[in-house]
Formats: sequence, C-alpha cells, structure tokens
Amino acid sequence: MLIHIYIKNMALIDEITLDFDECLNILTGETGAGKSILIDSINFALGERTSREMIRSGENNALVELLFYLRKNEAMNLLKDMGIHLEEDGYLLISRSINQSGRSICRINGQTITLGMLRQVSNMLIDVHGQHQHQSLLDVGKHIELLDEFCKDTFKDYKNRLAQYYKEYKSIEKQMENLLVDEKEKERKIDLLKFQIDEISEARLKKNEDELLQSQFKILSNLEKLNKGVDTVYALLYENTFKGSSACDNLGEALKILKDLSGIDSELLPVYESAENILIQLEDLSRDIRNYREQIEHDPEELQNVEKRLDLIYNLKRKYGNTIEEILEYKEKIGDELNFIINSDEKRKQLKKEYLDLEKQIIEICKKISDIRKEKAKVIENRIEKVLHELEMKDAKFLIHFSQKEHFNENGWDQVEFLISTNPGEGLKPLSKIASGGEMSRIMLALKSVLADIDEIDTLIFDEIDTGISGRAAQKVAEKLGFISRKHQVICITHLPQIAAMADQHYRIEKKVENQKTISSIQVLDYGEMITEIARLTSGALITDITLKNAEEMKRMANELKVNLG
Repeated sequence: MLIHIYIKNMALIDEITLDFDECLNILTGETGAGKSILIDSINFALGERTSREMIRSGENNALVELLFYLRKNEAMNLLKDMGIHLEEDGYLLISRSINQSGRSICRINGQTITLGMLRQVSNMLIDVHGQHQHQSLLDVGKHIELLDEFCKDTFKDYKNRLAQYYKEYKSIEKQMENLLVDEKEKERKIDLLKFQIDEISEARLKKNEDELLQSQFKILSNLEKLNKGVDTVYALLYENTFKGSSACDNLGEALKILKDLSGIDSELLPVYESAENILIQLEDLSRDIRNYREQIEHDPEELQNVEKRLDLIYNLKRKYGNTIEEILEYKEKIGDELNFIINSDEKRKQLKKEYLDLEKQIIEICKKISDIRKEKAKVIENRIEKVLHELEMKDAKFLIHFSQKEHFNENGWDQVEFLISTNPGEGLKPLSKIASGGEMSRIMLALKSVLADIDEIDTLIFDEIDTGISGRAAQKVAEKLGFISRKHQVICITHLPQIAAMADQHYRIEKKVENQKTISSIQVLDYGEMITEIARLTSGALITDITLKNAEEMKRMANELKVNLG
C-alpha cells in the first residue's frame, strides 16, 4: 500500500508531501492544475523512462520518493532474492532522482539498485491504469497466473504433483543427455577418467600429508644451520670450551657460594634452593639439546625424496583440487562418472522407460489442469462481460483464449491470453490493441473488480477512467471503484462528481503563481470542502445553494453505498 509521496522539483511541482488513505483516494482539480504531473512523478519513481525536461525550471535535479507498507506478497520474496533489506515494520521506501545530465539514481530503502530491479519490484506493488502504460494486465504472461489464482483450490493437488513430476522428468532428461555420446567420444572419456583415477591412486595421498612434508622439507633444507646452532647452545649451557666456562659451571660455582652464605643468613636459603632448581633444569635442558644434536643426520637423498613428493602433490593440486581432500573427492566423483558411462547402455534403457512413464503421467495431469482452467475461464468471461455492460460498454465481448505450447512445463501446456471486443462487428483482440484510454481504464476496472479477491497488487491508480462517460456509466464506475477499494488501495484522478463523491479521502490539486513562478499544490479536503468540490465538478465555476445541496445529497448516497459494500 502506498502511504506517502514526496516530490521535489518535478515540472510545476516545487515541493509537496502527500499521505494516502488505505481505501479510495480521489484527486480532482482544474484542467492543467498538475494532475498529470503527479501521475508522471509516480511513474518516474516506479521506473518509467523520462528526461531531464521533467526537472523544474531553474533547478539542478528532481526527486520523487514513494513509501509503501507491504503486506505479505511476492514483492517480499523478490526483495530478499535481490539482497535488499526489508524493515521489520514492513515499510519500503522507493526513491529516484534525476539531474540535468539526464542521469537518474534509483534506491530502495537507501540501497542503490538498477532501473531493471526497480521495475521488477514496482510491478508487484502498484498498477497505473489509463494513459500511462504501467499495467500488469497488459503482460500476457500474467494472464495464466491470474486464471490459476481462480483455480488454485480446485487443482492444487494436480499442480503440486505436476511440479514434482516435471522436476523428476527434467532430471532424467539431463541424465539421458549426458549418456548421448558416440562410441568414439565414450571411449575417449573412459580413457581420460581411468588415467585421472590411476594418477591419483598411484600417488597414495594421505590427508594433511602436504603439511607434514612442508615441515620436514623446512628442517632438512636447514640442517647445517640447525647443527651449528645446537652445538653453540650446548657449549654455552654445558661445555667449558666456550669462553672458558659454561652456564652450568658458572651456576654450580654460584650455588656453592650461596650454600655457604645461607648457613650464615637463613634469608638466603630460598635463593639457594631456587638456584639449585634452576641448575637441575639447566642440566635437563643441556641433556635435551645433546639428544637432539645426536639425532640430526644430514641425508641429501631424504631431502630429494621430500622435494620429489611435494612436486608430485603440487602437480596433482594443479590438476584436480586445491587440497588433498579436494583431490580425493574429485577421484570419488569421477569414479562414479566412469561407472555411469561404462554401464550407460543399461542405464539408458532404464532412464528411457522412467522418462516415458513420467511423460504419460504428466500429460494426463496437464489435460486435467487444462480442463479445469477452461471451465473456470467461462465463469470469469461471463463475470467480466457483465461488469463491462454495467459500465456502459454494452457490446463488449471478453474471451480467455487458450492455445497449447509445443511442450509442457511445470505449469502445464496451456498458453492463455485475455481478448476483448468493445464494438459491434469488431473481432476479439489482445488487451494491448485497445486504443482508447478511457475504454482501457474501464476494461481494467472490470478485470480488477472480478479479480479483486485474488490480485496481490495492493495499490491501483486510475487516471482518466472517466473519459467519455457520464450519467449511469459514471455512477457504475464509481460503484466499482468503491467495491475494489474494499480489497485494494485505489487512487483515482477524476472530473466526475459521481466518482468524487465516493472518496474516502479527497485531494484537490491547484495551480497558483508565487514570486512569478507557477506552482502546483495539493490540499486534503475536509467534509465541507469535499461538498464544495463536488458542487464545482457538477456546475463548474458557479456554485449555488442548489448545487451544494445536490452535492451533499450525492455524498450522502455514496456513503450509504459504501456502508453496503462493507
């Protein structure tokens, strides 16, 4: 639901903010007051193409922000797939700006997105009907989705089974494609897989072996440095050949002195005991160093073996994986592939049987789904024609046309398109071929009134829906708008008092001159102002007590009708 609009520097609009009600929002105003600019601004924010000429004269850029409150619908899943964070309170802010260079920037909840992403999201949030072509019902691909919403309770089990069978069907098809190789290619593939398996097997790799070898290589390549260093450390600690005495010798002499002194002053006894412990540890350390020195053996052949093994592992990593674990996993994978190819003839026969059995079941389900769709389509056709006749399109004919695809998919084999004829003697045509903006709006109104319960798009905007109608037709349009607004948010620009009287929230768009600049503004009307505006729409500039009384009566009757609509 669209709850707030902010527009800055768009054509005649300097800066406006506008809050919408959740039911029927009516906008009225004199011709040229700026109603079309409001719709143009909304369409701009929704991703429609525009140019820098839309920027208000003397300004560098223009901005439009639309704040939506999302109920649970497909848009939430799409936003999640796009990686766009949706606030926990369900609010979604769409903004789009354009500068004098013609560059526009689109954002959702402050996150910059592409124009294509914006259009994808906005198509699920709002429909604009009339002279602007932002209409989901003109997308033929949506027609079967809308029809299926009517049928979902009837063929839910069929659709679930079809989706499951089709997934299995495509999986088998993929396996069969993998088996469809000629004998020469098959033998080549077998030889390659066998070579790879043998190469990995012969290496007899062990997990973490490369890490251990790297550590061993480091030691073996630094044996001379290790030998020299250990000899020096041992001499410093224990042998008296290094500068005349060792650390153990010096500490032993110090210990003798401390023992003698502690007999004189007992406070030195802990110092003596500590020194004694250090000497014991130092002798243990010297012994460990000696043992390590005796173990070191310089073996050039061992170093060469380690280098050779590391080279082998590196070569295998380069071919089959970044780690030994990945190489072993690859071996297991290609082993399965080899077995699959070797046994391909038998496997192909088995898959072919499963494939044909599934295809038979899918065809049966597609037929049942198609029968349900066609039966439900007749009901929808009658309902829509009835509404069109009520909207004074007495000769309108509506048809849901079916054709069969070359091949079924997870949705069956039906192709569906809505067709219409609005005048006697005219053939049925696609909705996109209807030329009149007023007719198109009424057709959309009829479709929306029939589809009201299932259509997930919350917000509908009708622009110029009253073109070419008056009297009874105008009243019926008003009633249908009132009916749809019980299920959806409706925003409607109108010139007709019958439609304006149905407003739950009424806005007047005005044009005025300030500081030698023309500015459009929008005002929310209270009840008394609504009556006055309805009277103006009825009689023009001259408003009398009679027109005010008639306007008040029109508003009262509209309110009673809305109560009956629920």
